Amino acid sequence: MSVIYSREVARKIARRRAGLGFLDHRRPRPEPISGMQDAALRRKVRLPEERLVLAPASALVPSPASARVPAPAPGARRVVYDRTAGIAKRRPPLKNMKTARGWTYHKGNIVYHESETEHRVALRIGIRNDVAELHSQAVKFQHSDDDGREHDHIADFLVIYDDGYKQAVLVKHEEKREEMEALIERIYADPSSRQVDEIILRTERYGTIEAAENAMMIRWSREYHNQLDVDELLKVVLGLKSGWFRFGSLLRNCSSIERRRVAVWRLIDVGVLFSPTGEKITELSFLGFAPEGGATGLRG
Repeated sequence: MSVIYSREVARKIARRRAGLGFLDHRRPRPEPISGMQDAALRRKVRLPEERLVLAPASALVPSPASARVPAPAPGARRVVYDRTAGIAKRRPPLKNMKTARGWTYHKGNIVYHESETEHRVALRIGIRNDVAELHSQAVKFQHSDDDGREHDHIADFLVIYDDGYKQAVLVKHEEKREEMEALIERIYADPSSRQVDEIILRTERYGTIEAAENAMMIRWSREYHNQLDVDELLKVVLGLKSGWFRFGSLLRNCSSIERRRVAVWRLIDVGVLFSPTGEKITELSFLGFAPEGGATGLRG
């Protein structure tokens, strides 16, 4: 028995012991489809926005050169805006080798990362609903060492929340926590720290692999959002007597487990359902209910 197959068998046994064995039963379908091939869950292509484009000034006074090319008529056209690096002070060079350097997107901004830890931290921060802007390499601080020499340090990320609160994020390994906390204290002693409201340190304890996988599931659920399914699930959650319940228990008695799974992640996204452990959320995970919602349901 291979390792992958043995793990799958172990997960099935755990689900059966938790009373969630129905998730592994074959379900009859009118069409031979499975998973996210359901036609009701197919990804919708987002078209670029339309804006009014007027005829250029050269079209009003035609020249011999422009007469050969017909001028576009005024009207609404779909315009694709190029993503930019925002206010980044530097752009990490991309080397022609296997490295963890790369970038992701957040609301049209290119967010660079130079390690897998930075990548996972950016994913977890970016899926919060109260983040208005996320920039990488955007804030340069000055600080002095014990000998009085001046040094520069560029924060890995700049987070701007909806209320205008600015937070600089430094990403390092947990083993360098004491060194980085001392660096943050020296930065606070310099006037350059007034560019932001707070400077924090994030390590691999915050940017775990499990947290990144949960963040990717939230991004996936946003592409298949269905308000009717979310409203139906919310009624089910309000009818539950216990304040804590397993993820898999919410998949009972529904017409489509795939659509219900999307709805569960949608409620986790808005903080109505939350996981306090920070571990990877599966059908066996316990979720809490917070009617007021929040910036995200990924806690811990």
